[in-house]
Amino acid sequence: MEAHTSLLKPLHRYEGQMNVLPDKLTFSGKDKRTGDETFFAIKKYQIEELYLGFDESYNAMESRGLGLVWLPLRVTFMQNGKKEKLYIITNYKFFGWANNKDYFEYLKEWLS
Repeated sequence: MEAHTSLLKPLHRYEGQMNVLPDKLTFSGKDKRTGDETFFAIKKYQIEELYLGFDESYNAMESRGLGLVWLPLRVTFMQNGKKEKLYIITNYKFFGWANNKDYFEYLKEWLS
């Protein structure tokens, strides 16, 4: 179990590389719980919503910095007939910096 302090990374399950391709988002990396390699893809047409900010599932306390420095990027999408949510923290640096706002703007443009 990781301690909940501002000097550690925010709570997360996967670490890896996200790629934005012309027709989809892909992620390849490692599941921190199981140690297994993981890969998934979200097609552009599956994405229903982009949201930058905290919600009932990922609140400011989860950010380790009380939400004062960065906001999570949420992608809501349909897959296999189910609505799914993916929370993204991009290029996280210690002491609470992430560039989610830049990726949010980039993904909005990509979707249009």
